[in-house]
Amino acid sequence: MLRKIFLMVAITMSLAMPTRGEEGCFSVVAGKKTTLDGSVLFAHNEDNSTKVVAGMWKILRQTHQAEEEVRLPNGGHLAQVRETYAYWWLQMPECQYSDTLLNEYGVVVASNNCPSREDRPVLTDGGIGGPILRRLVAERARTAREGVVLVGSLVEKFGYLASGRTMLICDANEGWLLALVNGKHWVAARVPDDEVAVLANTYTISAVNLADSANFLASQDLITYAVARGWYDPQTKPFDFAEVYADRKASASEGNTHRQWSGLRLLAATPVPVPEQTRLPFAIKPKILLTVEDMARVLRDHYEASDYEPQGYAKRPAHKRHTATICGPYTNSSSIFQLRSGLPIEIAAIWWLALWQPCSTPYLPLYAGVDGVPEELKFAANAGNICTACEAVPEFGPAYQTFSDLSCWVNQDYATRIPLVQKQWQVVERASFAWQKAYESYLLQQWQSEPLVCREMLGRFYHGALARAMQQARVLMQRIQ
Repeated sequence: MLRKIFLMVAITMSLAMPTRGEEGCFSVVAGKKTTLDGSVLFAHNEDNSTKVVAGMWKILRQTHQAEEEVRLPNGGHLAQVRETYAYWWLQMPECQYSDTLLNEYGVVVASNNCPSREDRPVLTDGGIGGPILRRLVAERARTAREGVVLVGSLVEKFGYLASGRTMLICDANEGWLLALVNGKHWVAARVPDDEVAVLANTYTISAVNLADSANFLASQDLITYAVARGWYDPQTKPFDFAEVYADRKASASEGNTHRQWSGLRLLAATPVPVPEQTRLPFAIKPKILLTVEDMARVLRDHYEASDYEPQGYAKRPAHKRHTATICGPYTNSSSIFQLRSGLPIEIAAIWWLALWQPCSTPYLPLYAGVDGVPEELKFAANAGNICTACEAVPEFGPAYQTFSDLSCWVNQDYATRIPLVQKQWQVVERASFAWQKAYESYLLQQWQSEPLVCREMLGRFYHGALARAMQQARVLMQRIQ
């Protein structure tokens, strides 16, 4: 019954803003020298509309037989490795390109749709794409660079199925943007340690130095192929990947350029010209050392205090506008990964997860050391089986249902309700930030002697924080009318 009521609300909301399907998403990657604690920070909004169901799994490390193979959806196959790593998996079964994963080595992988201009893709054995590609990264990569090399080799072997996409692969030392083109071409750029990269839904990698393998990796014929297709003349100007390979409509879309600009302007040390005046940079130097709180501010943006901000929230609330915003009606999960070195990975990697539109839901810290997925984050149905080819779409679990109800409720009277809701979550989040250092210090003192006890403490903490936030959300909806 709740599922039917929720879908009716989602359909009503979709009249104000067309759903974006798997064409949305927004990401920020901050190098380790730009952050206050020396972490790599990776922030990501998943934009798939309010009707898409999500849930979380914890996949354990597995040992495989020598003859095992990985079967690809369209008929291809590759040899299975002897051992695959454990990972957290936020899955959206209805969307083939929207899962987010964090493995036991602190490697994160997510992606943004970025259409290419390719119209003659070469595919072998049906190509590769969908959730299997990022799952292979989670299962096999111990570093972000290993993940990039793995994806590149698979794309060159099979060819990429979709029009185009940028995969974001990060660990505690490096953040990479890996641009995939329909077919067998790709390029990856490492985000400089002292810069921050912002990505909407068009390629942002421009200048490419293939001689600098520390910062760029690519298919060998990336440039020669573009020349052969008549897309690039090396006699006229330096090679620019985004200019050469991007779909023209996507690269010119205000929904992409304005969102990228807004993310950059919130972080940059110097003013960022609007995209109508100049092409936006791949990355910028930030004005301050960044924290999780700073990244959350970006993911919650609706162009506030900018020239693109329409006046009068009561008439045109943030989630009922005709232009795309970073946080919008189609945002159905939001993640900030705090990836640190020098600590046990169970404590060093934190997934700050907001279960719906981040402007109206809180970020809560899920440590990598938690043994299993809290029941509230699981799917309500089909809970015993990983949904690789679900006959029936699972239902929202308790946490996702609660916060989706809250976001939809806020959107019914955004101007009145959002200030009160945000005030509530500000208290919750600031408490998390305040206790984090002392809590981790205590755990580190006990870690060597009592690792199992510490893991249980991490799990109990998240479970308690989530339960309290769910109760607060219900109280807000009952109290504010």
